[in-house]
Amino acid sequence: MICRVNLTLGYMENFLGVGLGHLTFALHRERLFAHWMRYLLGSLLLFSCTRRDLISVKGSDTVLPLSQAFAEKFLEKNSDMLISVTGGGSGVGIAALMNGDADVAMSSRPLKLSERLKLAQRGKSLIEDTIAWDVLAICVHPSNPVNRLTRAQLADIYTGRIKNWKEVGGLDMPILPYSRESSSGTFEFFREHILRGQDFASEVRFIPATGMMVQSIAQTPGAIGYIGIAYVSSSVKPLSIAQDGDSTYYLPARTRAELSRYPIARPLYYYYDAQRAERVKPFIQFVHSPQGRELVKKVGYVP
Repeated sequence: MICRVNLTLGYMENFLGVGLGHLTFALHRERLFAHWMRYLLGSLLLFSCTRRDLISVKGSDTVLPLSQAFAEKFLEKNSDMLISVTGGGSGVGIAALMNGDADVAMSSRPLKLSERLKLAQRGKSLIEDTIAWDVLAICVHPSNPVNRLTRAQLADIYTGRIKNWKEVGGLDMPILPYSRESSSGTFEFFREHILRGQDFASEVRFIPATGMMVQSIAQTPGAIGYIGIAYVSSSVKPLSIAQDGDSTYYLPARTRAELSRYPIARPLYYYYDAQRAERVKPFIQFVHSPQGRELVKKVGYVP
């Protein structure tokens, strides 16, 4: 259905500050009316877009750069459509999908039981679509001489049992751990798979966005943080990580064959309403096309 803007004489009178029954307007009133009509025309052009033409994709900051790449290439061949891509965290995207404010939720974690119960109460059924694989890169400042950690050491850092880099073979320097905020799917994944449900230490600093996490690590010699592999740059140094009891350390995986060896790998998801699947079908088909799979590798994730 096309959105329309309905005007009333009363609304226009309130806007102009005069009654329309007067035959004479002051010059500045006429100019104001002209400006208002130009604004109205622009608004009508915006509102004339149908809801069917706009696909809203919202959620995980980890998935964000991949979705932006998908949208850019998709629109090159589908100029009659519009796609809006915004981050905010997995929880934000899933909530927006449930409330009808998004067509596709980007998530770096599976749905929680509480979210599934809410969906059931609302009579909604979501399709879970794995679009790529990501690995969490544990990063430090480039000047830090530490090159590797075990999962247990990493957990001890974030729970406050290890507080100085000299305890893991580094310099005598306080450790400044950074984490994503609780609305992030990356936060959920890290807490479940690294901390295994333990609480974060009070010294941990929580960062609202992945880009800010990278910047914080790059500017702080004693920092450590976790980011999606696509965000790794020369401004930070990724560490090799070993499973508990394993003497082999691995850098973040870049291929499917390496996923089983690296201890912090996870799928990335799109969620969308099964009853409205046709609406997003062309975009989802592109995501899984050969061109879409190449974009996954180009952005830095694993197809």
